[in-house]
Amino acid sequence: MRYFVAFWQLAPHAFMLSSTMRNTITFLLIIQSLSLYGQTPHPWELGMGIGTAAYLGETNDLQLGSPAKGFHPEINLQARKNLNNSLTLRAHALFTRISGNDRHYRTPAWRQERGLSFTSSLLSFSLMGEFYPAGIYSYKKGKSRKQHTKRRVCTPFLAAGLGVDFTRPKVYWNDQPSNDYLDPLLVSIDKGRSNKPDISIPFGLGARFSLSKRFTLGIEGFIVPTLGDYLDGISVAGNPDDNDWYVFAGISGCYAFGENNKKNKKSETEKPEIAIKPAEPDRDNDGIPDIYDQCPDGAGTLQLFGCPDSDRDGVADRDDHCPDIPGLVSLKGCTDMDEDGIADKDDNCPDQKGTLEYRGCPPVDRDKDGVADAEDLCPDMRGVLRFKGCPDSDADGIPDNKDACPGIAGPERLKGCPDSDADGISDKEDECPTLAGIPEKNGCPEALPPAPGVPFKAVYFGSTLEGWYNTSLVTLDEVVAILQADPMLDARMEGHTDNTGQEPANDLLAEKRAKRCRDYLITKGIDPKRLSYLGHGSQKPFVPNDTRENRQLNRRVEIHFLRSGKAVK
Repeated sequence: MRYFVAFWQLAPHAFMLSSTMRNTITFLLIIQSLSLYGQTPHPWELGMGIGTAAYLGETNDLQLGSPAKGFHPEINLQARKNLNNSLTLRAHALFTRISGNDRHYRTPAWRQERGLSFTSSLLSFSLMGEFYPAGIYSYKKGKSRKQHTKRRVCTPFLAAGLGVDFTRPKVYWNDQPSNDYLDPLLVSIDKGRSNKPDISIPFGLGARFSLSKRFTLGIEGFIVPTLGDYLDGISVAGNPDDNDWYVFAGISGCYAFGENNKKNKKSETEKPEIAIKPAEPDRDNDGIPDIYDQCPDGAGTLQLFGCPDSDRDGVADRDDHCPDIPGLVSLKGCTDMDEDGIADKDDNCPDQKGTLEYRGCPPVDRDKDGVADAEDLCPDMRGVLRFKGCPDSDADGIPDNKDACPGIAGPERLKGCPDSDADGISDKEDECPTLAGIPEKNGCPEALPPAPGVPFKAVYFGSTLEGWYNTSLVTLDEVVAILQADPMLDARMEGHTDNTGQEPANDLLAEKRAKRCRDYLITKGIDPKRLSYLGHGSQKPFVPNDTRENRQLNRRVEIHFLRSGKAVK
């Protein structure tokens, strides 16, 4: 035991271990300290096993009602030291392949669009303690209960320990500009991280069956949480709050060897001698010596290794994310009023049971874009998470609800509207969008050459984008004839709607109508450089929108002619 005390004094300074690692090492050292009592006939065992393993993390999880994904064959080597009839120290090496793919899952909907996947080899080394509640060997009748001679037919066991995992993940990032579910900055952080081993805490259970005095066949299953989040090479670009883990299960065969000739001379009722030592320093006077106290400057409890717990919820203040409010151990000391498994501090709907995908809110999503209505700024328009549920129709990085020209890309300084002539005035507000002008002339030059004798033309639409009238084709053909006859003329299409729709939908519809007229002129041989278009929505009605006939007159595209100043070659 003196070696155990010496190790515990040096460990915090030499290795800077986390509380979880130190507790695991304490468990293994206690097992070692018991190795002198109740020794078995064969102290050593070697074995090999095969089975299956699967990783669970950002790109792979378990979903009820869905087939299991990502399972691969695994092979492992085992070495055991039987410390006594109930405890065994086990060294374990495992090799397998792990993988995950977002597109294996159809829910939630955003996983198909994010499209992350990876593959990697996994090499794990661990040291575990195994506990056999019924004992490994039975007792010989008429002899001391310390003498174990015959191996039991079936011996169930529990196991836990500490391991280190090595992976070399190859990630398919799917980091296209159109992928709104990946932040390029976070992806670059993950890509720049070098491969490092992960610390893991394997625990599981199994049973071993005796085939002969030395041979056993075993079945076992393990869950292996890790203290890191890079088994798959993905962390901050995915879900950095949840670490990766994996599972494995299989069968194994082991052979026992060596002879244990040492006899335990202590009687069954005799207890090991406990040395009485002088009182150890205890700065916080909590009854726990500083060398064992993980919080020596704050009075705590023995159950929490000397650390305080202000709200008395069973979670030490240093690990409690809500140290002033009693909460749940499973949520790191935070409350969960709606019992949906999401801490209230992270729950956008703390009074309603919800899901993690919708940040604690019920999955009410009218537009089916994966953003709950409770936090969707555009609940009736299918959008993306990046813009809180609003779309970006022209892909200019400005959501439609903030884009003055949602149907055509433009810079943020002009509220998403283009500036074709680069005069600092958006085409939407520019009376001469193809000629650089000045603000005093609403974007036109000091003197714009007129187009005498050529009035503007109008193309009228029904209530839909496709619903232009047959007479509109006649009007468009007249425009073609005018432009072909005078190569020094340019044309600008300005789309308008009535007031029956809502913004920004009306702006988008007006731009699409104007663009359709422009596309028709291009099919008739007019150079695209001579044509421009924009949409005004319902902002500039031709007549009041007070009758059905007037609303029909307002659903129009006006085609205006401008003198360019030079012929188009």
